[in-house]
Amino acid sequence: METTNKIYQGVTLHGLPVQIELQWPFHPSQGGSDWHVLHGTLRLADGGPLHADVALNLSQSINEVLPKRDGDLAFWVAINTARKALDDKQLQLLKSGKRQPVPVSSRCYSLRRQQFTFWHVTPEDIEKFVAAKIFWAGGLERQPVLIADPCDAMYLDAADEHMQEKLMAAAKQLASSGLVDVSGDHARATEALVSRAAEFHAAKEQRLDELHAKHAFERA
Repeated sequence: METTNKIYQGVTLHGLPVQIELQWPFHPSQGGSDWHVLHGTLRLADGGPLHADVALNLSQSINEVLPKRDGDLAFWVAINTARKALDDKQLQLLKSGKRQPVPVSSRCYSLRRQQFTFWHVTPEDIEKFVAAKIFWAGGLERQPVLIADPCDAMYLDAADEHMQEKLMAAAKQLASSGLVDVSGDHARATEALVSRAAEFHAAKEQRLDELHAKHAFERA
């Protein structure tokens, strides 16, 4: 099957900046099982070398509920599964790669509601997430960042049909405080947000310390 690289840049719920590059789309596992697999790399998007090479293993139960394995929904599920695995400390960020398996399974799908589910967030969580995404994804050039993003809406709370509107409301609240400029469904950082860089970097380092400590404990 012909593959193409698809890239997503954003943040995790816990404030880690990530760039996820996937060798798209899902394809049948060569191991002879009923799994489909998707290889990719999750990088810590802070200019450093830390990354995780991943193999996203699509279970048969999730394969059956996806309309197609190369559509937008499948892409969002893959991105959000990788982000959730990092937030849950299931992935190691390393300087050298070893491919790490990540199950795309019924753990991320509610059979009762027939919806994918990753997080259920508070308004405070949403505002912190939007501020971090604008800071990290916009980069030093303060590029405009998509806020009304259906992938982020699924990640934060797929059960909330108004999540995209809530993301935009959070961006407008940040704009009212002078931290971002909003234009359409995008926003960019102002100098006021950039001046808080130390806070974003401190939050990232704290999460990294917790992640490394967890894996060090497991190796001990």
